[in-house]
Amino acid sequence: GTNLRGADLRWANLRGADLRWANLSAADLGAANLAEANLRGANLREADLSLADMCGADLSKSQLSEPQLKTARYNSQTKWPDGFKP
Repeated sequence: GTNLRGADLRWANLRGADLRWANLSAADLGAANLAEANLRGANLREADLSLADMCGADLSKSQLSEPQLKTARYNSQTKWPDGFKP
């Protein structure tokens, strides 16, 4: 539930981080390593996820939109919010 709204986390290594229910709205996560991170329920509205590695991340119940993922990397182990299809 941490508030990281607008934080500059470009290139941050957040692999496996527990960011459940965090407010990451408008945060810059460009090229961040979010592989295997727990982002369940996180607010990712308007966050920059360009070039972010989200392989195996848990984004279930999170708030995000497809355009944010245009250049992000993800795989079959990445968990998405219900009804979300990147």
